[in-house]
Amino acid sequence: MKLYELRHKDSCMELQILDWDHELASRFSGDIKGGIWTPTTVKTLYKKRHSDFPSLIIGKPIINGNVKTVLESYISKEVEILPLKHDELELYVINVTNVLDCVDWNRSDIRKKRDGSWAGFDNIVFDFIKIPADTYMFKIKETATVEVFVTDLFKQVVEEHKFKGLNFNVVYDSEFTQEKEDEQQRLYEQALESIEQNKGKEYAYEDARELVDQGKTMISGRWKMKLDDQGQFWLGELLKDLSYQWMMPTYIPPVLLLESWHESNLLEQ
Repeated sequence: MKLYELRHKDSCMELQILDWDHELASRFSGDIKGGIWTPTTVKTLYKKRHSDFPSLIIGKPIINGNVKTVLESYISKEVEILPLKHDELELYVINVTNVLDCVDWNRSDIRKKRDGSWAGFDNIVFDFIKIPADTYMFKIKETATVEVFVTDLFKQVVEEHKFKGLNFNVVYDSEFTQEKEDEQQRLYEQALESIEQNKGKEYAYEDARELVDQGKTMISGRWKMKLDDQGQFWLGELLKDLSYQWMMPTYIPPVLLLESWHESNLLEQ
């Protein structure tokens, strides 16, 4: 059994929310919203190639009417499908209400704050015994506002109907042995070491940010920042599988403001 984090490809249509006071802009932590929901208008920011799963806000999957027709019978026990308004498309936001307590805390790599409390996961391991075999979509309470996880069942339905726009990146594989896990960690540390050894001139964050605005890709340890083809700012974090998880941050973590940055070379792109 494999688990995937629900991510969009860069080729997905991008939407823009118009009313930031609407419930759509609130935290989706797994609580039911149907009783207070009224459709709100979203508009197309960038049309791009695919509109099956338009991108709006991290942790809030958007689907069009064709996808809803197919998926609804599979995921209805795990989500709310809430209508949106759009000038051209029939769109819905998926509110995942299936929140599972399924993290294996003994095997996961955990980041902690200075007071010892949980700050995030460097590597998350799931306890598959706590994930029902018929699960399609779920969240965990620790990251419920920003992450949605899906299973092979969900991936199979999407691929069978040739829906486009999702990037199924494996976040955990039940057949991933300790030996493979150790090798992945070794390669991850090797990649970080290579970044450190091959860095050129270093810049403070503000100077690095100016270079990003000039089209440069800047890197600091596991973090990378760049602009896309539309000039939007993206912040990426290097994952254990050596891919980058990209986000459009609403704020920059203060720790990154204190880091030294350098221009990413071709091998790091």
